[in-house]
Amino acid sequence: SGGGGPACRSRRAQSFGGMLAFIIAGDDETALRRGRRLCERLEVITLAVSLGGTESLIEHPASMTHAMIPRADRLAGGLRDGLVRLSVGLEDIDDLLEDLEQALTGCDDGQ
Repeated sequence: SGGGGPACRSRRAQSFGGMLAFIIAGDDETALRRGRRLCERLEVITLAVSLGGTESLIEHPASMTHAMIPRADRLAGGLRDGLVRLSVGLEDIDDLLEDLEQALTGCDDGQ
């Protein structure tokens, strides 16, 4: 066969990354602080504005790309202060999960 059959596609699909977004809990000020701290605490995942690479990248729009937009305008447009966008790259999943766990656990440190 030509090498592009279902078994081959299945093996390839296991190595693709993905994009996800989640909202950090808390009132506006708390969510904003937690989102910023989460991104600062990561060690494997890289903080970046552009999310199009093979490495895992994370962005907190309220403190980065949309920081100059007044909060009321961001909220009116549906951009919550706790929104975090994560582009999952090709790193080992256990390393990524461990990194996210330690960052989430500590995002209230240094209030």
